[in-house]
Amino acid sequence: MKYILKILLFLIICDACKRSDIDVFDIVEEITDYDSVYSDKNDVFNRITDMAILDNVLITKHMNDTYHFSFIDVNGKKIIKRLGKRGRGPGEYLQIGTGFTVCGSKLVFLDAMQKEINYVSISDVIENKIPYHIEKEAYPYTVDFRPRHMDVINHVKVAVGSFKEGYFGLLDSSNNILGCFFDYPFAYEGVEGIYRGSVYQTKISSNDIQNKFVILTLASDVFEIYQIEGKDIHRIFLNPYNHIPLIRERAGRYGIRINESIAGLMKMAVSDEMICFTYSAESYAKANKAGFISNEILCFNWKGEKIKKYLLPFPISTFCVDKHFIYGVRYIDDESIIYRFKL
Repeated sequence: MKYILKILLFLIICDACKRSDIDVFDIVEEITDYDSVYSDKNDVFNRITDMAILDNVLITKHMNDTYHFSFIDVNGKKIIKRLGKRGRGPGEYLQIGTGFTVCGSKLVFLDAMQKEINYVSISDVIENKIPYHIEKEAYPYTVDFRPRHMDVINHVKVAVGSFKEGYFGLLDSSNNILGCFFDYPFAYEGVEGIYRGSVYQTKISSNDIQNKFVILTLASDVFEIYQIEGKDIHRIFLNPYNHIPLIRERAGRYGIRINESIAGLMKMAVSDEMICFTYSAESYAKANKAGFISNEILCFNWKGEKIKKYLLPFPISTFCVDKHFIYGVRYIDDESIIYRFKL
C-alpha cells in the first residue's frame, strides 16, 4: 500500500512539474485558415524586426533598409508608404531604437542619434499629408541610463535597455528619470550595474486600456506583467519559470552561454485581450541559426493566465496580433511573405 501511495505521489509531482512548463496548455488549436497579405517579391525590403496592426494597416520596422518603416494595406495587399529614410539629412534617421510602439493614432519611436522621442501621426502618413505631423521630445541618455526602446503608457514612459539601477527605466510626463525599485526576477552573479542590461536583454509591450505592460527576458521562459495605478507601479504577475539565461565570463566580459541557454520566449505581440509569444525549447544557438522561427504561439491574458496554444502550419518569425488574426512573417529564400492566420 505504501509503495502504491509513493507511486501516486511521484506521478502527481511529475504532473505538477509538467504543468508548470510554459508551453503546456490545456487548450491547443491548430490553425488551418490563413492567407498571404503581402510579398516583397517585386519590391524587396530588408528583414522585419518589429510589426504592429492598426485598422487593417500593418506597420513594419526593417533592419538596415533604405527606409526604417513600411505601411502595408492588408486588404489591398500593397505598400501604402515607406517612412523614415535612413541618412543624416533633414527628416532622415541614421539610427532608431530597437522597436516602436503605436500609442493611440501615433507611431512612436526613438531617434537614437538625436536622443529624441518621435510621435508621427499615422493618419497623416496613410493620407500622404506632407509634411507629416511629427512631435519630438528630448529624452535623457546618460552613463547610468541607456534606453533602447520605450513604451508610453498614459503619463509614464517605460524603457528597456541598460540601467545602473533596476530592471527597467522610467520617465515621468516631463521625461525626468524616475527611480526603479524592481530588480531582476532571478538571481544573477558577477554582472552588476549598467552591464546587466547588455547581458540580460529584454522586450516590452503595453496595454493602454488596462494601464499594464509586459516584460520578456530573452533566452529564457521568464515574463512579468506590471500595473500602473496613478504614480504607483505594481508587479501583478511573474510566471513560474524553469529556465533563466545562463551566462559565461571571459576576460572580464559577460555574455549568454548560447549552447546551454534555451531560446524560450522569442518574439512577443500583444492586443487588448492577449499577450502572445513564439516559443522554442531548442538552444539559443540553434534557434538563432534558424532565424528564431517557431510555429508555436503561446497566448495569455493580461492576468498571466494561460488561454490557448496555437499551432501554425509553418514557422514564422516576427508577428503581431489583433482580436481576429495573427500576422506573421515567413522568409522563403530572399522573399519576405506576410501571412494572416484566422483565430
